[in-house]
Amino acid sequence: MPLVALDYDAAPATGRTVVPMARPPEHMRDLPPDYLERQQANLAAVAGGMDNLHFNNTKSDDSILWVRSGLAALILGQRVEEINRFFESEKFVWLVNPKFGFSLFGVDYMRLYALLNNRTGPMKGPLSQASQENFERQMWGVAEANSKIADAQRSVLDMEGSENHHLSSKTCDLLAAQFLKNIPEYADKKYDDGSTLAQQYEARRKYFLAWFDERSKRGQFVEAGSPSYQTHTLNALFNLRDFAEDPVLRKKAEMFLDLAYASMAEETLLTTRGGSKSRVKSGHEYNEGMSDRSYDLLFNAPGRTFVPLPSNTRGTSNYYPPPVVVDLARDIDRRGDYVFAKRCPGPLAGGVDETTILDDEGRSLWRTLDPEKSVLRYGFATPDYVLGSAGLDEKWLVDAGMGFRWQGIVFAGDPLARIGFEVKPADDKDWHGFNPFFSVQDRNILITQKWVPVPPNPASANPAFLRVYFSPTLDEVQEEGGWIFVKDGGAFAGIKVVSGGYAWTPAWKHADSVVTQNKSFITLDSENSPVIAVANQAADYNNDFNAFKVALKAQPIGFAGGVLRFATITFQGTQPGKVNGQTVDLAPSRGYNSPFIRSDWNSGLIYVRKGNETEILDFRDPKNPMKTIGAPITSAFPPGSGSTQPIIFGNSNRNNNNP
Repeated sequence: MPLVALDYDAAPATGRTVVPMARPPEHMRDLPPDYLERQQANLAAVAGGMDNLHFNNTKSDDSILWVRSGLAALILGQRVEEINRFFESEKFVWLVNPKFGFSLFGVDYMRLYALLNNRTGPMKGPLSQASQENFERQMWGVAEANSKIADAQRSVLDMEGSENHHLSSKTCDLLAAQFLKNIPEYADKKYDDGSTLAQQYEARRKYFLAWFDERSKRGQFVEAGSPSYQTHTLNALFNLRDFAEDPVLRKKAEMFLDLAYASMAEETLLTTRGGSKSRVKSGHEYNEGMSDRSYDLLFNAPGRTFVPLPSNTRGTSNYYPPPVVVDLARDIDRRGDYVFAKRCPGPLAGGVDETTILDDEGRSLWRTLDPEKSVLRYGFATPDYVLGSAGLDEKWLVDAGMGFRWQGIVFAGDPLARIGFEVKPADDKDWHGFNPFFSVQDRNILITQKWVPVPPNPASANPAFLRVYFSPTLDEVQEEGGWIFVKDGGAFAGIKVVSGGYAWTPAWKHADSVVTQNKSFITLDSENSPVIAVANQAADYNNDFNAFKVALKAQPIGFAGGVLRFATITFQGTQPGKVNGQTVDLAPSRGYNSPFIRSDWNSGLIYVRKGNETEILDFRDPKNPMKTIGAPITSAFPPGSGSTQPIIFGNSNRNNNNP
């Protein structure tokens, strides 16, 4: 279906003339043809939401649904009259978050206006003049009452609420000031705090210019890998990249997105993201929430079938990653086996009252990140599985990304095939999921234990017990010799509860989908028992599942006085762990370190490589960020492919580094 523009001068509001618009629209004409087709399919999926919306029986609370589905429908020329009728009416309301003003939803409102307004929009036409003016009135209403210039003048280390809310609200604050300051009827208006639109715009422009520099140097995201919340964050940053009038700000945003997708790609197996994750929303640890719909859209669901899913942001943006990132995402088989390690912000500066995180009613939501502290996200990736965990310091109890962490193994055999760790608290109703476990990992071996410190968790969370999830889509799950063995596709795994027993809830059975009745867990009997997880490619053991089982059962396990020694790892609860006798370095000199992304901590200079494709992202000069695609390969670049050997026990055709 072609994209359309509407000529509002040719006919009255009840009979507007539809004028075909060139497809693709002008601002997207340089995108790859196959990507344009996927974008069109995605927009059709979004527009399908209009089937449940009708002007006569809609409510103001439905406004966000009209914005999301209506944007795609307007672009596709569907129900143009009715959608504009809603946006022109008193039913249409720019929804407000009472804590932040502009909300997560505000990003969608802002995108529709930015795309379709007749002043600066790259897709002028479908939005009526009356609709546009109503958007502007309501945008100002939210900004006037809620946007405070004092907030824009704070340090970039300060964060209001959670990261996704902070960036959603603050990017909307910036864009509202940018758009409205250039409209004569708004230009001289003042916010409730007495500031002007020009003052707010300038303060917020400076804030985000500095924010991108800071996060390029000390880690991108607090809510790292979150299957839901990080998408909101990316949507907000896309709006800056697509619509900021400052060219330097747009360039920094684009470079930051390149890094975000490169980081995502090296952790993603086909379409399922592995590695540790923060703030994993309930349910996503079991279902396809571990896949990112924007990732599938950008890279054509590598190794799997692309299914159009609603994504207005990617569907209307002319952003596309550089060749090195596309190759990294699509070429799973030739990435090799590799470790990825990256430092992420999260620990809060000293002197913070932990209860502000547990209960913000009547309290300030502002927190300050400690620039010298970080969380180490560590993973081991192969073409058949990814094993990942978070390296934490037991002294840093208060961390803005500590809620509902996920760690475990994802397998290539099925989007839902995984083994994941979680905690069953004493009181589900009073459970905040903060720092559920403490782990040490060396390549394909992970040792973990329940943590749940008090504070920041309430005392009612304990006693809490570690439990392990086994997806029903795994090919085989067998118990033998005190181990639980798993086979899936071209990978094997083993889980060992070191001390005490465990119980199944319910017993594992194979199934092709996940429903409530077949979510299988083991729950430990002992509150503080460590658990060992080992993963290998089947080829490591000549595709012999029995040989893998025999080798793991024969491997010595030493556990005494709370200290576990297994293979290369010495694990002693929340005390610093050791690998090959050396204490794990939770603050390595490189903020990004893998065969594909390399950057010294706090440098702002990032090298990306896959094979012979390269990119340099240079944030060192705040006034002149540099993005170089196809730079000559030097020793500063990572190798571009992985060659790390996993730990293999017993006799094997690849056993050349057995501990």
